[in-house]
Amino acid sequence: MISLGRNTRWFNKFIDEVEFCKNNGFDFLQVWYDSKGFSLEKDPYPLDTIKSVGFPSIIHALLDINEIVDLAPQLLDILLYLEHNEIIIHPVCKSEEINKESIKKLTEKMSYMTEFFVPERITVYLENNSRLDPIFHSCSEIEYVFSKIPALEFLIDIAHIDSYDHLRHMVKIKMPKVLHISDRQLEKVHEHLPLGDGNIDFKYIFDDILKDFEGKAIFEIPESDKIILKSKRIFKSILNRRMQEPCGSGF
Repeated sequence: MISLGRNTRWFNKFIDEVEFCKNNGFDFLQVWYDSKGFSLEKDPYPLDTIKSVGFPSIIHALLDINEIVDLAPQLLDILLYLEHNEIIIHPVCKSEEINKESIKKLTEKMSYMTEFFVPERITVYLENNSRLDPIFHSCSEIEYVFSKIPALEFLIDIAHIDSYDHLRHMVKIKMPKVLHISDRQLEKVHEHLPLGDGNIDFKYIFDDILKDFEGKAIFEIPESDKIILKSKRIFKSILNRRMQEPCGSGF
């Protein structure tokens, strides 16, 4: 089964984003979090709002490599308060230059976080990066991290891939449980576009490389309702075709 979610648009009220999800067949929301807190500009008390609304959600925490350990206790308190049992960690490295030792440092930090969260039965998904912020990006780095921390789960952002071979090798290392869905012109280093506005061949990806994927698919498309729904229709049409094939899986 594939469940469909989408990122919360920071410029809208959380309750309005929830209503849009309910009215248009989205199963859950991804809520952006960083060292400044939740990215919900229209909600003065975002934590309490998320709790009181009660709609399924998952936190996407964008953390610098040197913030992971310091923010782990705070994030754990938030997850326990919200009664969440999973979290996405998107690692970046803005506070220092990335070098060959950076992946070892990230592994140490994520090992600490995993040991902190796993006893509370919280699943941690680690997101791959694009070439724009090349840490946890190459297949060798990804394989290294998962060899050291097998309890970590994998989130693949399809718009962060270098090529289809890059994606295929990542999937061979560890099948993702979560995907970020947006388009990109593959000749560009980094961008997130509505489906159909780039040149990623999602049909090929889901007919071949990710034909066995089951889990969460999260649309990272912050544009208008109309554009989001168009992307959803494109994606569902690909999945529907896959369901009709003898070895296809449903959603």
